[in-house]
Amino acid sequence: MMMMHLLLLFVLIVECSSWGNINVSVDQKGGYQISIGDRVWLRSARTAIHVDNKWYSSDDDSLPLINITSGSGFDPQLGDYRDFQLNYDLARGGIHTIIVGHIRDWYSISGISFHLDTGDQILTNTVPLGMNDIRTVFPSFHIEQIDDGDQRGYFTFEGEMAGDDKKHAGRWISSSQIVESGIESGPIVIFNLTQQGEGDLLILSPFSQFMSSSFVQTNTSTLEYGVLGSILSIPSNYNHSMMVFYSPNGINLGIREWGQMMQKEYNRTQKYRSADLTINYLGYYTDNGGYYYYNTEKGVNYEETMVDIRQRLALPIHYLQLDSWWYFKGAGDGVSKWIARPDIFPDGL
Repeated sequence: MMMMHLLLLFVLIVECSSWGNINVSVDQKGGYQISIGDRVWLRSARTAIHVDNKWYSSDDDSLPLINITSGSGFDPQLGDYRDFQLNYDLARGGIHTIIVGHIRDWYSISGISFHLDTGDQILTNTVPLGMNDIRTVFPSFHIEQIDDGDQRGYFTFEGEMAGDDKKHAGRWISSSQIVESGIESGPIVIFNLTQQGEGDLLILSPFSQFMSSSFVQTNTSTLEYGVLGSILSIPSNYNHSMMVFYSPNGINLGIREWGQMMQKEYNRTQKYRSADLTINYLGYYTDNGGYYYYNTEKGVNYEETMVDIRQRLALPIHYLQLDSWWYFKGAGDGVSKWIARPDIFPDGL
């Protein structure tokens, strides 16, 4: 017990030297909270896992916390970090699996990342949860107004068109519906309303395993992150992660900084974007809002319309953008055949 108290003292002391104004602290029960300066922004909820068609959770001690340890590590792209490890015992049918939740406090970036290691056993369900559910929970945070002085808003991307379809904003309070559809959810920006979105903010986003994990919101106004519920089998030694990124520079610049951090972690550059034809040269668009969006010149087909545009337009365009009107459609009006319809382009594309 003395060692545990010493560990907690160590955690609370070293967290004061975190990058910038973002701090993380961990208590002896495995609870954690993220603060900006002297104000708490996020408080943890449960850790849980769904296996053998059953929930095991820290809430009811069916997923008990064994201990908390600390260490350090190094990432080739982002550098050094401190690592706090929450070790849980998943006991089922006499088999014990150690589930580890890592909280990494980075020295070179203004972020706290959360990593879940699901242990050395395959974790299987025979009855899937829904695709808008998750079957692992770490981390999770209360959606709440902590006190009267807590005036925060949120903005999130969700749905089709890279999240543009269902993007929405509101207040960060328990009655707000932050996440409407788990599988369609995207990064979440939490910002200070008193600064009109031009100051402190947090960006919550996946940090790995992007196609197999998502956010969900529970009926108890908790934001949870984990593996998609529709996945029946989680392989042994599986891990995924989420990032809580901090910026003091407002929404626009903060999102750019987050993006630069993600590019650095995955060794991506602007090389291909900078060379993209559609960015460097003027083009003509037939997208939603354009005159020829599902509309042709009178008495002619789309092929003749596009040829006329190119011949009559005095501007030096380098390309024509053809929207969704030209191909064969299937479910949800998505592409079924990536070839031109003969009634649209009789002579082919």
